[in-house]
Amino acid sequence: MLGKQRPILIVAIIISLAIEILLIVSVYSKVGNERLPFQIGRLVFQLIFIVWALSTKSNSALSILMAYHVVTGFIILNSNNATELIAKFLIGYHFLIGLMIYFHEYIEGKLFSKNH
Repeated sequence: MLGKQRPILIVAIIISLAIEILLIVSVYSKVGNERLPFQIGRLVFQLIFIVWALSTKSNSALSILMAYHVVTGFIILNSNNATELIAKFLIGYHFLIGLMIYFHEYIEGKLFSKNH
């Protein structure tokens, strides 16, 4: 039922969680558990706001999630690694997910409007 109400938002959240888990696994396999607490903290932070946003349809929670992604994108953009391919992918990913979260109602209205 929830997916039918907000499909673009649900897709953005699924993509976000999938990439976050993929990053946790790949970084863990490369550097061990050194960065694991920080990455788990980021995942828990997102999960808290995702649950809040989906359970109450909170615009505040969605705004925080969107800001998290946009700020993270800017941080990566201004990092020393911003020229590497993975960094470019992560910058684009964070900006795209942030925009999908922020404009999900507009996108859904355009895609699923009965006036097409």
